[in-house]
Amino acid sequence: MTLQDAYDDFLLEQRVRGNTDKTLEYYQGALGKFLAYAGPQTELETVDQRLLRAYAVGLQQGGNLSSTTIQSYIRALRAFLTWCYNEEYMSTDLPQKFKLPKAKRPTIDTLTDEELQRLLGSFNQKNTVQLRNFCICSLMVDGGLRLNEVVTLTVDHLHLTDGYAVVDGKGNKQRVEPFGYQTRRALTRYLRRRPCTVQTDRLFLQSNGKPITQVTVKQLFKKLKKKLEIPRLHPHLLRHTFATRYLLNGGDMYSLREILGHTTLTMVQKYVHLTQGQTAKRFPNFSPLDHLGRKTA
Repeated sequence: MTLQDAYDDFLLEQRVRGNTDKTLEYYQGALGKFLAYAGPQTELETVDQRLLRAYAVGLQQGGNLSSTTIQSYIRALRAFLTWCYNEEYMSTDLPQKFKLPKAKRPTIDTLTDEELQRLLGSFNQKNTVQLRNFCICSLMVDGGLRLNEVVTLTVDHLHLTDGYAVVDGKGNKQRVEPFGYQTRRALTRYLRRRPCTVQTDRLFLQSNGKPITQVTVKQLFKKLKKKLEIPRLHPHLLRHTFATRYLLNGGDMYSLREILGHTTLTMVQKYVHLTQGQTAKRFPNFSPLDHLGRKTA
């Protein structure tokens, strides 16, 4: 069997599993790079550790890929090779020794108090479109929603009385996403003004009544970036801001993992170092010895 044949079968398997278009695009891009390097007509059984290491070194020496991107390419290749081994397309479990290269830990940026106040105060909530935009930003910074999760959120998945939404996250996995009182108030006002004659269940609509798209939100942030003079402003920055402030305000890593939709704590731990200074300042409130002997209510 050639690499091309195995690649085609692998993508077909992903479609049968119901993986999202975004996941398919990820595998197509990452594995396509390896096929171009090794040759699509290369026999699968001839792929060995030497070829894989040479490919990994080639990615690192290219100079135009970040360590995180290289890790992403290798992760996709490992998943593909593991699948090939499990399907008995190849006799060697190559990923067992083909490990992920180390990636530099990216610096996580967040909005300051002043920047956050400027952002949320920049919307004229008497205007329906501006109120919609305020709600979009509020859900990102108060609930940690991703860009696509905001875009695809539906009215029937919004539970304002209980203060949460059911969102469709990565890999078509649904999760409960709580948010605060201010966001609930804003969403309640927006729902009163939202056109009720449109034939869509999407929550956020454009002026013409059609659902917003990712482009709609990206254009919004492009304008906000210029207007507020915050060059680094982008949708995911609000998710980082949410995660960091959630921990600073007393939230724990385990509940944050559930809210963000991560399967492990690894992705959540990157926010912990940002809060360590505040943790030291607040420690007297939680010190076991300082509380020893105190009367409990």
